[in-house]
Amino acid sequence: MSRSFSEANRVLKPGGQMTVVYAHKTTMGWATLVDALREAGFIVTEAWPLDTEKPGRLRAQESAALASSIFLIARKLEGAGIGSYENEVSPDLEQIVRERVDTLWKMGITGADLVIAAVGAGLRAFTRFARVEYANGEEVPAEKFLAEVEGVVLETLMEKIFGMAGSGVAAVDGPSRFYVLWRYTYKAAEMDAGEAIVFTYGQNVELDGQNGLSTGSRALVEKKKGKYRLYDFAERGDDEKLGMPGDDGTPAPLIDALHRILWLIENEPRNLNRFLDEARPDRERLRLVAQALAGTALAGKKDDGEEHLVATTANEQAVLKKLVANWRALIDQRLAASEGTLFDLGRK
Repeated sequence: MSRSFSEANRVLKPGGQMTVVYAHKTTMGWATLVDALREAGFIVTEAWPLDTEKPGRLRAQESAALASSIFLIARKLEGAGIGSYENEVSPDLEQIVRERVDTLWKMGITGADLVIAAVGAGLRAFTRFARVEYANGEEVPAEKFLAEVEGVVLETLMEKIFGMAGSGVAAVDGPSRFYVLWRYTYKAAEMDAGEAIVFTYGQNVELDGQNGLSTGSRALVEKKKGKYRLYDFAERGDDEKLGMPGDDGTPAPLIDALHRILWLIENEPRNLNRFLDEARPDRERLRLVAQALAGTALAGKKDDGEEHLVATTANEQAVLKKLVANWRALIDQRLAASEGTLFDLGRK
């Protein structure tokens, strides 16, 4: 790619532009592209998604294949120097990404297409310099920058999905944020290990290891033959300890409590109140997670009423809608009564 782009740079007239059509999702693929463009003397000035794939094609079924290709506009980089990552690149990146996520969101572009398109737009902050350095003089590699870009994109998306500022979103635990973002971006598809691990960057979770999401009897993620996928409520909700506080009183992840609630609604509705009394999840944050998963943000509904593919599994989506429609009767009243009892006991 570097040699091809270098030849394109050589024959390109001053002020001319080169258009690169790209549809890869992995950080390694993007890093290769970015390095090749910079080595050839190009700056990425714009990036927009265009629908290039047939929605019902075989490749798109049960996968996270992109429906769009990213059209990158590159121009000759003239007189570029060294950029400071902390003082110049990072602030510029934040502004570009937030503007682009907001624009694409309003256009009805969702999921992985939105994430990749916003990442592409963020390249302008990095490629406008021939070299980008940290404060200590160390060069910032493309893969590190791209991980930072994706982190900003996902954080901005969380604010959109939950409908609140970043400080409020930060109050939602890591596994629950991870679950919501995965469902939004990749729906019910499984992901290659490398791509799934990159997706954890900046989310304060790990896929593997002692406390990994794929570890233990109440795992949130299945790991099988180098691929990962999310479990839905039907696959983990029958565990009586799911959603219960830890031995030290630490609250369980909200997604665990939600999955247990969904399973009880479908299978043992009479035991729902007992679970709520014992688990006592934070009802406001729990409601945020439930509404995010059941709401039009994840389904990708446009202003004209058209819907894209539902983000989570069909079974989970159906029970979520039932729960949200009856939230006050099923959840609010019981937890409010429980909180009132605890308050009275505390005063005594």
